[in-house]
Amino acid sequence: MSGRADGLGEEIMSLAADMLCLDMRFLVQSVISLDVDVVPGSGRPVIGNGRVTFFEESVIADYRECNNLPARQLAHCAFHLLLGHSGDEVSDAVSLAEDIVVEYVLDSLDTPHTAIPGRDERMYACERSFKRAKAPVPLLMEGHISSLREWERGSYDSMFRRDDPAFRAPADDGRWAEMAQQAMAETEGFIRKTGEGSNALLSVLRIRNRRRYDYRGFLRKFMSRGTAVGEDPSEFDPIYYTYGLSTYGNMPLVDSLESSERRMLKEFVIAVDTSGSTMRESVETFLEETFSALMLSCDGKGSRLHVIQCDDMVRRDDVVGSKEDISELMSGFKLEGGGGTDFRPVFRYVDELIENGDLKNLKGLMYFTDGLGTYPERRPRYDAVFVFCDDRCRSHEVPPWAMKLEVTTAELRGFGGTP
Repeated sequence: MSGRADGLGEEIMSLAADMLCLDMRFLVQSVISLDVDVVPGSGRPVIGNGRVTFFEESVIADYRECNNLPARQLAHCAFHLLLGHSGDEVSDAVSLAEDIVVEYVLDSLDTPHTAIPGRDERMYACERSFKRAKAPVPLLMEGHISSLREWERGSYDSMFRRDDPAFRAPADDGRWAEMAQQAMAETEGFIRKTGEGSNALLSVLRIRNRRRYDYRGFLRKFMSRGTAVGEDPSEFDPIYYTYGLSTYGNMPLVDSLESSERRMLKEFVIAVDTSGSTMRESVETFLEETFSALMLSCDGKGSRLHVIQCDDMVRRDDVVGSKEDISELMSGFKLEGGGGTDFRPVFRYVDELIENGDLKNLKGLMYFTDGLGTYPERRPRYDAVFVFCDDRCRSHEVPPWAMKLEVTTAELRGFGGTP
């Protein structure tokens, strides 16, 4: 704890930090890592780059109103950093939603030194917001918060705002992301020992700690190295080529390579869940990004990429082998299905393709889905990965033999780079 105002305000915040560490042992590292300043003046705390600035007059007034309020405000600020919130980069509605999530966690924990009046009213408002958004995810809550009437918005501000959102800025995400992982592990251990308590915190930490994947890098795992016939632009220097022609006539100094070795994808299966709950926009985004990543691997000479649509039965199988095939498929793409979700028909169908010799060297199968389905009991003879697109950030279980990726719609749109 550092401070620029020697006096009662700094003593109060020092005591608040001690009480917070006693109440929440999983938060000790976060509190210790937090630089706290107490300066003259009044106003809500300001979060910026891992530092929280408190104003002495307000700290003293808050302490007189409720002894726990300074510790509550310190915990509120620490959780913003722990959960990766950065109010200066989002709309005011999302910023308020971040406050709601933090206050929900603190009210759910309800520890001796952070408990403050108004818990029941806040919990009711939180649960209402989460029900509308279907998850405690600020971006999903934005629509509900934006639709509140003026008096409701004012009520939410007074209930949930603890810091000044106009100045809220993210800290070093790597350091705080690591502390979030540590806090989640310690929270899970606490729940196992006591059987109660921190489920709300655990759920939001799991959302915060969801693994982010290099999607196109992941696809490279299914590619094999091979020799491609034709000019490779990355291995050809046109300067030396044209200089040789101009100087020596019909004699380039460096000729283009007629063949090169690069990663190629000869056989691959993309399965798309077309059950009633699947959103067309998510499917199209997934296919566009996947095709974009795989286009350079389809050399048009022996590449076979199966795009299978399935709900509780296989509805369609499109086979593409070139950029032209991919473009034609996407230009008239239609989802076919709408029934329940069963993953087994695709695996049976692919096994038949292998038995019939239609697939001779299948590298893997990628299944895009937004929900739960029935899995095959046995491991297939090829690698399989399930891509779950779920904006509610739920965790999905897959069999031990399968890999999984969990992404949101926004993450799908954000994939970039080249394979």
